[in-house]
Amino acid sequence: MKITMLLSNGFGPDPRVAAEAVALQSAGHQVTIFAWDRTGSMPEQEEYQGVKVIRSQIRTTYSRGPMQVCCFLKFWQECRSFLQKNPTQAIHCHDLDTLWPGVAEGRLQKVPIIFDAHEAYPDMVAHLFPRPMVAAIRLLEKRLVPQTTAVITVGQILARRFERLKARRVVVVGNYKKHLWDKPSEAPDCPPLRIIYVGGLNRDRLLAPLIMAIAGTTRYQLLIVGDGLERAKLEELAAGADNIQFTGFLPQERAREFINLSHLVYYGVAAEYPNNQYSTPNSLFLAMTAGRPMLTTAVGEIATIVQAEHCGTVLSDLHKDEIVKALERYYDPVFWKEHSRNGFQASLTKYNWEKASQNLISLYRELECNHGQG
Repeated sequence: MKITMLLSNGFGPDPRVAAEAVALQSAGHQVTIFAWDRTGSMPEQEEYQGVKVIRSQIRTTYSRGPMQVCCFLKFWQECRSFLQKNPTQAIHCHDLDTLWPGVAEGRLQKVPIIFDAHEAYPDMVAHLFPRPMVAAIRLLEKRLVPQTTAVITVGQILARRFERLKARRVVVVGNYKKHLWDKPSEAPDCPPLRIIYVGGLNRDRLLAPLIMAIAGTTRYQLLIVGDGLERAKLEELAAGADNIQFTGFLPQERAREFINLSHLVYYGVAAEYPNNQYSTPNSLFLAMTAGRPMLTTAVGEIATIVQAEHCGTVLSDLHKDEIVKALERYYDPVFWKEHSRNGFQASLTKYNWEKASQNLISLYRELECNHGQG
């Protein structure tokens, strides 16, 4: 089956998009990704593990709010033009910001339209746009979702949201990871307790309380892997603390190596950002496959999974004393090994990419069988 994926980032590569595209390619499909390189720094065409990548190079940046509208209209037109010049058998739209051109061309070409919802998009961008524009985005989503053949989501809570939006079918394909080891590696000797954060440095990520709780102490080391608009503020907050380091963005393969050298993975998100209630980040599943306990906030599906699988600690609040108390418990090797083992086993039995990719492949097998039969 010939599949065209639409993506509003440059595919650097995007971990979720890459995993799905390669899985489908390996299953015998022909996958092309039409991506948006906003900086013009990537090749216009290249191949990624057998997947063809073609990039639009409309120049802009991220997080521009209403100033981005004209650029999106141009990108959407390029998506439609690409689909018209390169007929396909299925259109796979990654996130709401590619769904309109996908639905428009999918209906014209009478091919399946797959909406891959990485986020609750209107909630994710609510802080960037004025309320009337957010309302318009919600209305666009409400009208487009029922027109899709199927919706793919990252977790159960987000899946229920799209069922309420009257999606014809919802399939969960989690951000789960392939296993690199047969068993979790042993924890490095303590002290210091090595903590790692992997992800965006954005306003909704609660890194500041952790930095303030441990800065300057020799009992803990914190490695922050990622980049974003808040990086300068966080670096200033950690200035002079030898036990806190920033690496900037790293490819996921490299980040996994650092996770394996750490004792504990931290990922905290703020409840006041509505999209975070659906949070099931890559960091959680990277931690589980490495057998590393998770330290997180009581927000999102990540907290639900950590509590259900007993593979880490959910912080009731981010007061310094509470953070230190939680960290100190992981000096107990029995406590650490229990959470390590629980997460690793859960990633083998429930949260592994082999099972998630089968959900994706099975969906496309059905589409291939039914295509052309109305």
